[in-house]
Amino acid sequence: MRTLQRFFLLLLTLLASAAMTFAQTDGDAAGGAACGVFACGIFVYFLVIALMLGLGVFIIVLIYKFIKKDAIARGMPNASTMPWLALAGLMGLLIYVLIRPQGNVMPCPLCGKQRMQGLPSCPQCGGQ
Repeated sequence: MRTLQRFFLLLLTLLASAAMTFAQTDGDAAGGAACGVFACGIFVYFLVIALMLGLGVFIIVLIYKFIKKDAIARGMPNASTMPWLALAGLMGLLIYVLIRPQGNVMPCPLCGKQRMQGLPSCPQCGGQ
């Protein structure tokens, strides 16, 4: 991420240099073009930053939903607290996968939702 930020800062520096070059030529059109080039560069920089942040939030939400659904299906007693590992991102997902109970997950015969094989009762419906 830091490399991408440095790249865009370098790009903005180059655009600013181009804007100053345009501004030093005669005519109002060149100054207007310089401002347009610089403003476009700033817009693109902040757009890319916003997209990167949005992608990060989207990935964390996906990890959160997976951990919550899987923890409930495996009948973990602390299933409501496990999804907060998603805030650690991919590292939290790795930690969860390493500490969760191992076993096959299969559909419950009563409710059809996923539950770990060998549990005495379904965590969702409570059926045998």
